[in-house]
Amino acid sequence: MFLRLVRTDLKRIKYYSLYMILSAFLLLTICLCLVIKVSDHLYSTNDRTTTLSIGIVMSADSNLSQMAYAAIADMNSYRSSCDFVEVDNVQTAMSMLDNGKLFAAIYVPDNIINDIMDGTNTPVEVYYSDTGSINTFILNDLFRSTSSMLGISQAAIYSVQSIGRSMNLPQNTQNALSNDINSMFLKCVLDRTDNFVIQQINATRAANTTDFYTCAAIVLLMTMCGTVYISFVQNVSKSYVDRLHSVNIRLHHRMISSFISIFVWEYILYVVIYLALACVTMSTGTLHVHLNSCGFLYGLAITGLVSLTVTLISFIPAGVHGCSLLLITGFIVAAYLSGFFVPETMLPNFAKSICRSSLLNHMAHTLCKLICIH
Repeated sequence: MFLRLVRTDLKRIKYYSLYMILSAFLLLTICLCLVIKVSDHLYSTNDRTTTLSIGIVMSADSNLSQMAYAAIADMNSYRSSCDFVEVDNVQTAMSMLDNGKLFAAIYVPDNIINDIMDGTNTPVEVYYSDTGSINTFILNDLFRSTSSMLGISQAAIYSVQSIGRSMNLPQNTQNALSNDINSMFLKCVLDRTDNFVIQQINATRAANTTDFYTCAAIVLLMTMCGTVYISFVQNVSKSYVDRLHSVNIRLHHRMISSFISIFVWEYILYVVIYLALACVTMSTGTLHVHLNSCGFLYGLAITGLVSLTVTLISFIPAGVHGCSLLLITGFIVAAYLSGFFVPETMLPNFAKSICRSSLLNHMAHTLCKLICIH
C-alpha cells in the first residue's frame, strides 16, 4: 500500500508542478539579472567616485614649493579622491568655496618648505565648504597623516643633525648632510606610493563573486519554489486521510511519500536550472557554470535538504498560508545570515561567525567549486 501511496502522490503533485515551473522561470529571470549585475554594483574595479576640487593658494613661488605641490598632486592617496587647482589668492579661493566650485581651500604660507626643514612649525590653513560631510572627514584624515609623517621626518632630521654636531663634522659637511636628509624625507613623505599595497578583496570568500551569487540563487530558487508544494501536502481531505488510516498508512508514511514526490520534482527543477545556466554560460560567457557529473550528484544533496525542509514545514498544522509564511520568513533570515543577500564582510559582527558556520553558506561554496570552472 505504501508504494501505491507514492505513485498516487507522484500523480497528484504534477498539478502543482505546473505552478512551480512557472514560478521557477520567473524567479530564474530575476535572479540571473541580479547575479550578472551584482559584481558591477558591489565590487566594480572602475573608479566611479567623484573627485573633490581642492584649491591651493601658494604665496611663494619657490622651486621647493612648486615641487611640493607637484608631488602632492601626483600622490596616489590624494589623486584618487582630490583634484588640485592652483588659486591666485585667498579672496578668490573663498569666493570659489562660496560658489561651490571648490570643496576645500588650502593656504600655504611663505617659505613653508624651508620652515619644515629648519623646524619652524608654521601652520597651514585649510577652509572647507562643508564641515559635516564624510568627505571632510576623509580629507582631514589624509591631511593629518601627511602632517604626522612630516613631524616624524623632522625628528629624524634633528637626530641626524645632532649626530653631525657630536662628531664635529665640518660645517659644509653638516649642511650637505642636512640638505640630503631633508630632500630624502620630503620625497618619502610627499610621495608615499611605495607604502601602499594594492590588494583585491573578495567579500564572499569565493573564487568569483558572480559565481557565489549564482550558486546562492540556485538554492534560493529551489526553496522559494518549494512553497508551491505546501498546498500539495495540506490540501488533503479528512476522508482521504481516514481511508489511509484504515489500511495502516500513518503520518510518517505520508511524510515519507510526500518527501519522495517533492524530492523528484525539486531535482527536476535543479537539473533544469543547471542546464539553463550552462546554456547562458555558453551563449554569453557572463557566467562560469559548466556541466559535470559532480554538479549533478551534489544537486541530490541540495535537493534532499530543500525537500526535507519543505516537507517538515508542510505538515505543521498552521494552514497553507501559515506554513508558506514560516518557510519564506525562516529561509530569508537564514539566507541573510549565510551571506546570500549581504556579503559576509558587510554583515554585523554577530552574524559573521554565524555565516562562516552556516550550512547554506557551505552548500553555496561547495556548489560553486563543483560547477563554476574558469
